[in-house]
Amino acid sequence: MHLHFTQLGIRRLVFFSVLLLLIFCRTAQAQVMYTGGSNLQLLYGRHLNQSGDMATITFEHFGMRGAFEHFGFADLSNNVSLQSPALYAEWYPKVSLSRATGSEVRLGPVNDVLLGGGVNVLFGGTEDFFVYLLGPAFKFALPGQGLLQLETYYYKQHGSEYNGTFQITPSWDVKLPASEIIHLRFRGFMDFIGDRGPGAAQYLTQPQLFLDLGNLKGKPGRVYAGTEWRYWHNVVGLRDVNESILQVNLLFQL
Repeated sequence: MHLHFTQLGIRRLVFFSVLLLLIFCRTAQAQVMYTGGSNLQLLYGRHLNQSGDMATITFEHFGMRGAFEHFGFADLSNNVSLQSPALYAEWYPKVSLSRATGSEVRLGPVNDVLLGGGVNVLFGGTEDFFVYLLGPAFKFALPGQGLLQLETYYYKQHGSEYNGTFQITPSWDVKLPASEIIHLRFRGFMDFIGDRGPGAAQYLTQPQLFLDLGNLKGKPGRVYAGTEWRYWHNVVGLRDVNESILQVNLLFQL
């Protein structure tokens, strides 16, 4: 299936994403603060269109201090030999308006508004890649502990040949207790990135579904096993270059 990112198509995608967020949150009454923490992930996928078999080591961290919070990750990936790996990293610092002002900034299911930015950088690629982002983010109330947010950014890739555009990113991390023993965890994100000038608009999503292995032995929240599906339409902005791959994933909560 081919997606064509016309202005109307982009508006429909954004509307659909926001609608999902509102439906997901409409019954929520309160939110326990999402603490996130750090984790290490080991991923393996086969038969990628662009790079064949690929192994990835991912480190993620979410931290909070006062009104300030930040999220970042680093991916070390290449083919299974890892003889010449590439390192890709993103970092997003934000300031919570609710915590900065001491009063709740709420609107319907939105229970906090944050102002922030970000940087994306690739080391070891065929060319330099550096992106900076700036804009607001919106957190949604969830029952229990979990994360559901929508980030909206101005997106600019370094280089005079690239125009500024937008990035819209819904993301989530929620626990799904299927039974007293079987605990699932569903997390991931979607990136909608506009046309930068050369190339085309792109869409990337990486939903993950995990089983809490530790809970099977009475030690929940430490080790998870599951899968990650990565779908990338117009890879790095290259028109009609698409990727769809299912990867196995082992996550260690640190």
